[in-house]
Amino acid sequence: MEKAIKFLKGMGFSLLLFVLYFLICPNLFANIFKQGLLSNNFWIHNLCFLAVYVLTLLVIILIIHKDLLNQWKNFLKNPKPILTKGLTYWIYGMIVMIISNLIVSAIIGNIAVNEQMTRETLIKTPLYAIPTIIFIGPFLEEIVFRYGFRKSFTKKIPYALFCAIIFGGMHVSSAIDEWTLAGILAHAKEILFIIPYGSLGFFFAKSYYETENIFSSIIPHMLHNTISVSLIVITYVLSGI
Repeated sequence: MEKAIKFLKGMGFSLLLFVLYFLICPNLFANIFKQGLLSNNFWIHNLCFLAVYVLTLLVIILIIHKDLLNQWKNFLKNPKPILTKGLTYWIYGMIVMIISNLIVSAIIGNIAVNEQMTRETLIKTPLYAIPTIIFIGPFLEEIVFRYGFRKSFTKKIPYALFCAIIFGGMHVSSAIDEWTLAGILAHAKEILFIIPYGSLGFFFAKSYYETENIFSSIIPHMLHNTISVSLIVITYVLSGI
């Protein structure tokens, strides 16, 4: 009974973080900065988008600031084993992600819709996209998908698998433009990309579980996105030469 109560409390907390991150905060702050978001001015448009996600991040941090601060202090006391564990698992996740991504892309004949959208956003709104993808996104995602769900699980593999499915699922959900049975079936193959995305989620979760320090997954996640953004920018620049 106690395990069931703990699980439900953890899920409730995770749901709160999830709703704040994906629904309440973005919509609330988007309404506040509505004029700027619709502006044709490059700087105003980008800065307003950035403000929406910076404020969202601050709201989430405010909720867990005590625990987050304690984990940060513990990280600073002995960063080497935490970073080693995090980076090692990130490499494992990268290997699985690259191999499975190549296989799925070959089956579908295209890259993931989420990746296409990321590239387009990066090129159109770089001032907003670069800091969001590299810093804000990983921080928020690790808190929502790893930190939140950890409160519900006592065993590592179920926790890591659950994180992998949710994390991967959220990254492929952008491919489904209509949430009906027909809409889902029309993009059924795209769901296969849950494997490469989920592989990173799985190993990030293992890292957090074993270190009990969220920075073991936040830092590798930021590194991963930094490399991804750099490759996209380099490819874009070279293609324009």
